[in-house]
Amino acid sequence: MGAIPQVGEPAPFFAAATDGVDRYSLDVVAGRWIVLMFFGTAGQAATAEGLVEALQRRDLFNGRDAAFFGVSVDPADRGQRGLANADPGVRFFWDFDLAVSKLYGIADAANLQPCLFLIDPAFRIAMSAPIEATGVVLDRLAEELAAAPAAAGGQHAPVLTLPRIFEPELCAALVEFYRLGGATVSGFAKDVGGQTVQQIDPFLKRRSDVFIEDAELLDALRMRLETRLFPMVKRALGWQPQHIERYLICRYGAEEEGFFSRHRDDVTAGTAHRRFAVSLNLNDGYEGGDLCFPEFGPRLYRPPLGGATVFACGLLHEATPVTRGERFVFVPFLYDDEGARLRQKNLARVAVDLRGARQQRRAAKGRR
Repeated sequence: MGAIPQVGEPAPFFAAATDGVDRYSLDVVAGRWIVLMFFGTAGQAATAEGLVEALQRRDLFNGRDAAFFGVSVDPADRGQRGLANADPGVRFFWDFDLAVSKLYGIADAANLQPCLFLIDPAFRIAMSAPIEATGVVLDRLAEELAAAPAAAGGQHAPVLTLPRIFEPELCAALVEFYRLGGATVSGFAKDVGGQTVQQIDPFLKRRSDVFIEDAELLDALRMRLETRLFPMVKRALGWQPQHIERYLICRYGAEEEGFFSRHRDDVTAGTAHRRFAVSLNLNDGYEGGDLCFPEFGPRLYRPPLGGATVFACGLLHEATPVTRGERFVFVPFLYDDEGARLRQKNLARVAVDLRGARQQRRAAKGRR
């Protein structure tokens, strides 16, 4: 067996099959407490008892603050035993090839050690125990949930917010540039069959985008980022940006409650080179439309007009729904020479529709 993750260590990310979804990524539910139970099979008395004990306390799993994920390696659990997902907070993974169980170090080719892990909202191991101690883990979860409101109040995400990156006049010009037309429905990157493709799903994202291709405007934006933003990223975050990916104006409108659900910006082959994301607000006067980093509590973040919030692309984040008015935002990604080499290496795995023909021609000429 491999190494079992210990208390205080990050819980390993994985994606596995569940009913209705071929590859459900567990890391996107970070930001809440998770009970991850490797029961193996419900066909044995000891594991079935632990599973029943957990499901009898499903009041703990409201989906918002806590969720239960059971991991089965026995196809009979999905068949004649009828284990199935239940709203709001109970879901089962089908780990018939033992990939997830091996990842967590509790299985090899011959043996599986039934156990469960309590994972905190930052996706770190808070507790582990054999399945016979299920009640102890659930009691600990109840204690953590009772203490959660007080603990969350003082927590901050590791982000950098800087005012005065763009002046108000430039912000207004960018909003006008958007309004001149050419907006398209915004998609998101996903790896499918070894290729990074663009998918559109209004249940996950509602936004419209305009790419900036005017050379004079591009020069003005790049100059401000390089002279006003880059030095502060280096000072505060200890990393030197060297390249900018995409010059994109986005609009979230209240008419469709525009939002972008929880996601990470570097999890596909075509986005693995990204190091930091920038969210630069081009207007104010709207409601909703804030940034949230659920692994670090419920606090909301909003840069001022012309200001930017910078954060690591590996952080789970979301743009909350706009409930009044409209939000315009400029959203480049930053990377360095090492990222540039990785981007070039993975380019063949990126679908043409995601690259954007004009953006690729510009990149080939050295304009990032």
